[in-house]
Amino acid sequence: MYFGGREPLLINDTSKHPLTRDLSITKQANIGSYVGVPVFYQNGEMFGTLCAIDSAPSHFTEKDIHILERFSNLFSYVIELEKQVQLDSLTELYSRRYLVDRMENVDKGMVMLIDLDGFKEVNDTYGHDVGDLVLIEVGHRLKSLSSSKLVFRLGGDEFIILFPGEQDDFLMRENARLILNSLSTWDNFSHAVSISASIGIVKMEHPTKLNDMLKKVDNAMYRAKGKGKNCLHFDSM
Repeated sequence: MYFGGREPLLINDTSKHPLTRDLSITKQANIGSYVGVPVFYQNGEMFGTLCAIDSAPSHFTEKDIHILERFSNLFSYVIELEKQVQLDSLTELYSRRYLVDRMENVDKGMVMLIDLDGFKEVNDTYGHDVGDLVLIEVGHRLKSLSSSKLVFRLGGDEFIILFPGEQDDFLMRENARLILNSLSTWDNFSHAVSISASIGIVKMEHPTKLNDMLKKVDNAMYRAKGKGKNCLHFDSM
């Protein structure tokens, strides 16, 4: 629970403070006093709050705020370390390392491997700065199109989408076709690029080791690439 905005907040008696005296939740949660400080990511976005609550009116002081702020700074540092492990620094998709952790908890599901066609030509023509912009844009599109929140950058111009649990084969193919269509349309991009994608899809019906899954879905992707650009291939383990 956080009553303040982006600033620390100290309330020694919630029944008298103008921000909380008319809030039913303070009575329901038996909150008599409150002191809280926001916790931020390094980019300035607010993560949440760190607070201390008493069931009765209290005597919190500015010293208590300073103590919480020190813990908040430490917590922010830990959050950033975890973020660096979980997220790809360029696209802010999940990282390959985090995929290793997630696969340990997946008994069945589907895995989609997306490899860009024509990406090398972008780097050769415009340089890696524009190539990075393409990868960032691909990440945005994959996150917006995927019903799964588990979108990973495997490395280079390869991306993985993990769909844990039972999945419908037809809907998965339709999802892949939407992604193919999106990744072949670059009319509004800042540079004239010609890119499409090849997609391999593998259905897992039992617990699978990550390396085995990657080999299988990589093979499916290359079979799609062998059909020509902007294609998909579906397989099962």
